[in-house]
Amino acid sequence: MLTVQVCVGSSCFLRGSKTVIAEIKKLISEYKLDAEIILKGSFCHEKCTGGVTIMVGEKLFTGVCPGDVHELFEIEILPLISKA
Repeated sequence: MLTVQVCVGSSCFLRGSKTVIAEIKKLISEYKLDAEIILKGSFCHEKCTGGVTIMVGEKLFTGVCPGDVHELFEIEILPLISKA
């Protein structure tokens, strides 16, 4: 089981974390990975400068925009699922 955490602190929320979460939920559903991925909200990772912060397992991604989600999902998340 892979945990994906999206910051919902005030800075990330204003930069689009709600949309990022919606995009990740959509991809989890499309790839039928509901049993493989836990999607959670989290609070500040103190990396607020550029965009939304996402933690995939133990790896932190900063400055994520809604338009980045599909690529991040395919490059960073899917390979971790296939290794499980």
